[in-house]
Order: sequence, then C-alpha cells, then structure tokens
Amino acid sequence: MSPPEENKEDTNDDNINQYRRKRKKDSIGYDGPSFSLLTPTPPSKLMDIDATLTMEGEGNVEEELGRGKRNKKLSWQLKSPFDKEGKAVSSKADNQNTLKSSGWIKSTYTRRCIFHYAKEDEKLVKKFIVWLGKEKRRGRKKEGQIDLYADDNSLRKKPYKLYHQKISSKMFFLELSDSKFVLDDKHIDIALYYLRKKECYHPRDHPFRCTTTDVLFDNYMALVYKDFSEDASDEFWCAGDNQLFLTPYVWGDSRRCGIAWTEVDKIFFPCRLPSEDDEVVTHFLLGVLDLNQKKIDVYDSIYSEPYEAGMNYMQMYARMIPHLLKFSQFDKNHKSFGNVFNKFDIQWQRSPHQTGSTDCGAFLIKFAELLMIGKDVQQFQPEDIKDFRKELAANLWAHGEWKRNSGYDTPPENIGDDYESENETLCPKEL
Repeated sequence: MSPPEENKEDTNDDNINQYRRKRKKDSIGYDGPSFSLLTPTPPSKLMDIDATLTMEGEGNVEEELGRGKRNKKLSWQLKSPFDKEGKAVSSKADNQNTLKSSGWIKSTYTRRCIFHYAKEDEKLVKKFIVWLGKEKRRGRKKEGQIDLYADDNSLRKKPYKLYHQKISSKMFFLELSDSKFVLDDKHIDIALYYLRKKECYHPRDHPFRCTTTDVLFDNYMALVYKDFSEDASDEFWCAGDNQLFLTPYVWGDSRRCGIAWTEVDKIFFPCRLPSEDDEVVTHFLLGVLDLNQKKIDVYDSIYSEPYEAGMNYMQMYARMIPHLLKFSQFDKNHKSFGNVFNKFDIQWQRSPHQTGSTDCGAFLIKFAELLMIGKDVQQFQPEDIKDFRKELAANLWAHGEWKRNSGYDTPPENIGDDYESENETLCPKEL
C-alpha cells in the first residue's frame, strides 16, 4: 500500500468509528504499539548500558524476524527522534511465509487475551492449584533452599515465555498466587505488560490512552536522582547512560516498554520505596502521571495520606520528569501538554488498605487494572486480593501453556506490525 492510500485509509477509519485509534507512527519509522521480548538488565550502582547500546546498534531485528524494515535513529543521538524530517514510511510485513491476517489471526495462530481464561473455564483455578502441588521436592528442605520444586520439573525442561521472560520455575506462579510471598520485579513487570496488552486489545473499555513503565525504570530514576538538580542542563541528560536509558521510554524506543509517551494521556509507574535497613522486603506503591493535568496521583495500599518516606520518593518523579520531557522536546509532539515544564503536583489518593504484610505488589497491579478502565479503586475489597492473585497466576499459567503448545511468539512491543489495524487488534470478547 502506498503512503497516500495508507493516510486515506486512516482518515476514513476515524470518521467511521469514534473509538478507532489513529495509526500514528513514531519518528523511528514503525507503527506502535506492540510488545517486547528483551531480557532485562538487573539494576545496580555500577549499571553498564554498553550491552544495551550494542543490542540497539547491531543488526536489523525486523529483518531477522521476517517483518518490515525501519529507518533506525538510535536513541543516543542528540537529535530528537520526534523530528519529522527524513522520516521513513513503514510498511506491513512482507514475509512470504506469513499468511494474511484476518480478524484475530496471525500466521496459523490466534492471538489471545490472558484475562479471559479463568472466565471461560470456572475450574481453571482449581486445575492450577493441582498443578502447583505436583513435582515438589521430597524429603527435608535444605538450609537456604528457596525453590520448593524438584530440579527436573516439567517447567524447567520446557519454560514458558511471558513478556520477554522465560519462566523456568514453578516458584514464580506459587509466589504470585500465594499471599505468603512478596511479589518481585518480574511479577510486577509481567503483570503491567499484560495490562498494556489489555488496553491495546480492549480500547473501547479504556476511557483514555495509557502506558506503563517498569521496575527497572524506577530503579534507574533512583540511581541518577542523587546527581540531579533543578538547574540540570542538557549535559546532565546527555551524560553517561541517562540518555541511553531514560529517554527511550519517552520516545517509545525502549524494548521493555515501547509505547511512546506522546501517544498517551496517562503513564502508570511502579515505585519501590528503598529499604531503611537494607532488608530485601520493601514497599511497592503506584504512581499515575496525568500528562494533561500535570500531576501525579499516588495509590498506596498502606497509607491514604502523604508520609515522609513516600512523599520524598515521589518528589523524585515530580522534579525529574518535567526536565526529562523538556529535554525530549515532548511539548512539540504531545497534543495537549503545552510548553510549560513546571514541577508536577503530587496528590495522595484514598485507596483500600492491605491487611497482610506481603500484598503491596498485588495491590499495585490491581489498582493499575481498575484505574486503566476508569474504575474507582475504593470499590475493590481488600479481602478479595487473595482470589485476585490466584486468578492472575492461573491466567498466566494458562497463557504460558497455550504459547508453549501453539508456538505463537509475540513480536517486540515497539515494532507494531502485530497490531496493523484495529480490526485485527480488538479482542472479540467482553471484559
């Protein structure tokens, strides 16, 4: 399809259906959104982004995957990727081995939204619990042993692929489903990824466009904040790894969260408060950046009023994000943000309180799920968090089984050819 015909088609679609999203292409030359498969880099004080730099610069991922080419503008270039000059026109994948998409069909496999498995099979959670009870280690538990399952269990032999992660231990599902365990980064990131897919599959159930960050983004924000000041110049964002890591999230060039902030109204970001005594267990809370209102709403499952540790942490976002947006020339590309980059207001919102000490991560996920579809989080009953955790884990288990058995592999989030049009993207089932 030639560029004029493609633009004409988009215009007609907008006139036909008020819910139809515009197929906006970012300046790197590909459509969005779709979803990522990159292995994460664990954060540390000595974080090195050289590996990421190499990964961005070498090869052509789309050619290797049999998808459309893109005119690559690497994220470390000082020129904003939002500049329209020299922008390439992306095209639909021309892989000769791929069948034409029709409805919810890509190649020989049907896409699936994970939030329907338990609804369609009322016995799914029971089946999941039975599966969890199998292949556990026998005998006395050794000192320091964390994994309760045998080394040769079926999942270790043939892992599930969820998000960009390979899940090779049943402990992932046990920890997610059981309130005795604290959720870790992997649980949070995978859940937020599928909430982004849910927004893509069910746009009519979402009153606004949104995306999320991940725990790694939060870790890196905390890492560089100590060197940040209000008069931070462009040199700060260009120095070291700051531009390589933070700005790709804004531009939609991150392989972990590939939806450009210019295309959304709200950004959901998980925050993990630092531990005061260097313990492993910390506290998760949810921040929601409203780009139109220029404020940050905070949802905390322990406190409904601001407190020192939480407020100090959220000040980091309120101070740094406006400077990050200014450096990224965000005002030239977002429809309603404007050109004022003042510090964001912080508003603590009332929310249900957890009754246990290990459910803060699960509440973060539930808050994000409700808010993304425009519901009030106070409608959620805290005692229902146990059932929510089991159902979420069972849905992910069922989806992992389906992907493993069908061979379906979701393309990277920032490529977009898996979601070529709304007709192919919309989930035919109701939430």
